[in-house]
Amino acid sequence: MRALPRTSLKRDSGRPSDFSEEYSGKQVVLKMSDGSTVEGLLLEARRYWFKVKSSTGAVYVNKGFVKTVEVFEEKKG
Repeated sequence: MRALPRTSLKRDSGRPSDFSEEYSGKQVVLKMSDGSTVEGLLLEARRYWFKVKSSTGAVYVNKGFVKTVEVFEEKKG
């Protein structure tokens, strides 16, 4: 039996994508594992951290504690 080639969801860095590039620079709400939320502009997404500009300043959030990321699209008009 011949083995079929596998398709990979990995980026060039060799690790799976978490889709951070899709919502970087947009308004987001991060829902945390303890039920709290962090709202603001997602400035940067690193391997383990999000940097969010909230109304109180810069907030650094460990990705391991984030349950969901809600992205707010800009309204056209």
